[in-house]
Amino acid sequence: MLQRSDDDSIPVWYLIGTLTVGGAERTLVDLVSRLDDRFDPVIWTIAEPGPLADAVPEDVPVRSLGAQSKADVRAPIRFVRAVRRERPPLLQSFLFFDNTLARLAGLVSPETTVITGVRAVPDSRPRHREWIDRTTLRLSDAIVSNSEAGAEWIISRGASAECVSVIPNGRDVDRYHQPVPDGYSNRLGLPEGPVVGTVGRLIRRKGHHDLIAAWPSIRAHSDDAQLVLVGDGPEYDRLRREVDQLECGDSVHLLGRRDDVPELLALFDVFAFPTYYEGLPGALLEAMCAELPIVTTPVDGCSELVEDGVHGTHVPVGDVEELAEAIIQYVEYSELAGEHAATAHERAVSSFSLEMMVENFQELYDGLMRE
Repeated sequence: MLQRSDDDSIPVWYLIGTLTVGGAERTLVDLVSRLDDRFDPVIWTIAEPGPLADAVPEDVPVRSLGAQSKADVRAPIRFVRAVRRERPPLLQSFLFFDNTLARLAGLVSPETTVITGVRAVPDSRPRHREWIDRTTLRLSDAIVSNSEAGAEWIISRGASAECVSVIPNGRDVDRYHQPVPDGYSNRLGLPEGPVVGTVGRLIRRKGHHDLIAAWPSIRAHSDDAQLVLVGDGPEYDRLRREVDQLECGDSVHLLGRRDDVPELLALFDVFAFPTYYEGLPGALLEAMCAELPIVTTPVDGCSELVEDGVHGTHVPVGDVEELAEAIIQYVEYSELAGEHAATAHERAVSSFSLEMMVENFQELYDGLMRE
């Protein structure tokens, strides 16, 4: 990372709920870690900073508003006062709550250019969120979507097409493309056999319940296969109960939140991602970097990353039988799995590198500062 200059660098404030382990949060940390010395980033979290704060470079300040809950109005007031006092040239947010606060904060500082984000294309959401988003949308000076689907969705909600940019997620390809460490399976307590894995927050829309429901059929074809779910979230207890009800439940491993995702991906033989809706999912991109055969649904950004029959296999949303058959195909036919894995990796290298993402954001900032 280049050293930053305090003389001519442009302050860029980033606002996010917290630096938990998630796609938007990982993108933010990767972005501030690679910005060149033209920019001087500051991260603001609405709640406490969260675990990914430890991955933020030491020269990037992380300021917490310390909100105790979503109903804590003191935190937003503190942020609006800070914006009015310090008037940052650029203020960027990513998710619903921080988007709303960033838009409102921009009202007290006309000098501040407000950049908000689209990270997913929801199939439905509460009416009050829909009303708030539509009401505040035009307070954004620019909107960044990580997928073409997200850009189309936000324009359909009333955003001006001229204000919307698409900057796909990027990942450090080399970090996720590595051999399995010696003895790694033993350290995790995994027996020998093909490993089907997934990475993501344990929330309903990610489709973990479909993967668990499909697992007995997969085990019937490969009785030594192991299923690994990496991530934590509100669905953990329910998924644990579903696993406990399976006769083959001892072959399903819920590992919780992990800091060794690249090593885990190296261990997987198949990556399953049966999500119900997305933006441009970082977990799927990481699997492509890791050169894995992928089974996913053709929703939103997933179809932008993975072409069916080229980089992986698409299955209909919620179709447990098709999900099982697609995974079995990769487990049984290693040549096909290898072909799709190789083309997925090539696509990650050519189109979704971290360097490309950072450069796209820097070009956006430069353009906005010239306006």
